[in-house]
Amino acid sequence: MEKKIAFFHSTLNTPAMMSEAFKKRFPDVPLINVVDDSILPEVMANGDRHTPGIVRRLVSFAINAQIQGAVAAVCMCTTLGGAVAEAAKAVDIPFITIDEPMLEKAVQSGEKIALIITARTTRKASSDAARAAASRMGRDVQTDVILVEGAFEALNVQGDKERHDALIEEAARKAAEDYDVIVLAQATMAFIAERLTDLTVPVLTSVESGIEQLTAWL
Repeated sequence: MEKKIAFFHSTLNTPAMMSEAFKKRFPDVPLINVVDDSILPEVMANGDRHTPGIVRRLVSFAINAQIQGAVAAVCMCTTLGGAVAEAAKAVDIPFITIDEPMLEKAVQSGEKIALIITARTTRKASSDAARAAASRMGRDVQTDVILVEGAFEALNVQGDKERHDALIEEAARKAAEDYDVIVLAQATMAFIAERLTDLTVPVLTSVESGIEQLTAWL
C-alpha cells in the first residue's frame, strides 16, 4: 500500500505552507490535509483547556487518517498537544505533534530559552512540551513563554500578515538580548526566521525538523 502522511491543522494559515515544505522533502509521498478552524475558539471558550469533545474530534481525524492509509498523523497545533497524546491511544499509527524535534534541539542548544507565541492558548502547552523535552534529554534549562500581544489578531482577525510578522520579529530581536535560544513556537511563524538570520543566537522553528522526523515512517 502507498504510504501517506496526514496533517491536522487548526487554522487556514498553515496547510499551503506545510504542503509546500513537505513536498520539497518528500515529493512522491501523498499528503492528507484536514482543517478544523473551530477547534481553537472552542479551547478559548473552555478556559484554554481541551475538552472531551476536542479529544473525540482528534480521535476521529486519526482514525480516518489510518483508514485512508496514512502511516503517521501530525498535529500542527501546539495548543492541542495534550489532546493529541490522548487521541493517539485510539489508533495504531503514530499521532504526533510537529514541534517535538524543535524543542529537543532547543533544550540542547542553550540554558535560557525564549518560547515566542501569539495564541494565549499555547502558553501552557508550549511550556509543558519544553519541560518534557528537557526531561527526555536530561537537561536543566530555563524556559520562558513570551506572548506577542496583537499578533494573533493581526493574522487571524485582520488578515494582516505583515503586521503579524513584524510584531514577532520585534519580540524575537528583543528576546535575543537575554536568551540563548529563540523558539518560534507556532508553525505560522516559521518563515519569520528568514528575517532573523543576523541574530547571534539560534532561532528555531518547527516546520523543517517536524517534517524530518517523518523519515522514521517513510
